[in-house]
Amino acid sequence: MEKQALAGIKVIDLSQLVSGPYCTKLLADLGAEVIKIEPPGLGDPSRLEGPFPGNKPDLNASGLFGYLNNNKKGITLNLKTSGGIAVIKRLIEDADILVENFEPGVMAELGIDYTTLKELNPRLIMTSITNFGQAGKYRDYKATELVAQAMSGWVSSIGEYGKPPLRAGGPIRLLDYITGTFAAMATMTAVIGRRKSQKGEHIDVSTVEVGLLQRAYPTVQDSFPNSTHKTPKRFVMSPSIEKCKDGYIGITLLTGQHWQDFCCMTEMYDWMEDPRFILLTNRLKHKSEFQARLDEWLMQHTREEIIEIAKDWKVPVIPVPTFEDMLSFPQYVERGLFVKVNHPKMGEVTQPGAPFHMSETPWRIKSPAPLLGEHTQDILDGQLGMEETDLQKMQTAGII
Repeated sequence: MEKQALAGIKVIDLSQLVSGPYCTKLLADLGAEVIKIEPPGLGDPSRLEGPFPGNKPDLNASGLFGYLNNNKKGITLNLKTSGGIAVIKRLIEDADILVENFEPGVMAELGIDYTTLKELNPRLIMTSITNFGQAGKYRDYKATELVAQAMSGWVSSIGEYGKPPLRAGGPIRLLDYITGTFAAMATMTAVIGRRKSQKGEHIDVSTVEVGLLQRAYPTVQDSFPNSTHKTPKRFVMSPSIEKCKDGYIGITLLTGQHWQDFCCMTEMYDWMEDPRFILLTNRLKHKSEFQARLDEWLMQHTREEIIEIAKDWKVPVIPVPTFEDMLSFPQYVERGLFVKVNHPKMGEVTQPGAPFHMSETPWRIKSPAPLLGEHTQDILDGQLGMEETDLQKMQTAGII
């Protein structure tokens, strides 16, 4: 069996919910040893979110937790006790990476901030994920996904002209997953840099700033000096998601050859050189007239017919499958995008796999997400050499 890319990297995961666990999931799926630390009792709050088999809440059968924590070892540890802090410090002594997404200042209050931990382990890379970062006026402000999207410029950029701004992606936590991805990238960049310096470092990741990076295009436009050109503040393509005879399609129209090919595809030849529609900005001004004619054409064709015609004319058109459709969508099946994971409480579940293929050091699910505290004894006994009597005392004291 091929050795995975991050085999030999040890990660301590103090994070919870989505952004931090997704960061460590990316590392675990590539072979890193990830030890997830959860508070005794309820564990990571994502265990409460589900979805659950049969809609019956179960801390050990959450679909969200299961997806985010495959390939990790899980232990329970009360970091509000001196005994818990003593254990976490011992685990960190030989770790490569620590990931946490507590509010700013919490790690310092616990006595395990980066300044303290680098004395124990000068090679430690500590990645901290917060809403607004470790410094600044908004450092201690609370935030949700919606707040982060608003503060990063997403909300003001989405929606129809003259109508209220919209949230991107509904409740699917786009920014949390993007932030987790950036955090993993930054963490591994630091690991590579450590090969030369032999020193660790503290990585400060802000969810809002990660979101702002995704809006780089309008940021650049608005920064041009002495520019009198007013760029649109809403970036809704026209059309975008459209209804046809038997379902929905996604279509993207730009200008130039795109527009010419589209007019040929739909037999709207009289509009090929019409100044009202050639440019996207003008098309938006005359959207109602354009939309009415397009809708008439769409309702005369099925989804497959439109996709085939668009392929011939090289117009970007895609189907809009439901989640159920995607599980059997030919493109995803051929690339093995979805994987089966056997979980002791949920049974066999289907989850998204890797969005990339590595020929020599593959991505792999080796074990399902841990049950709450599943590996506590194995880690504390096997790695720290604690006796059974010590573990019993710790359990009685509420440390594990």
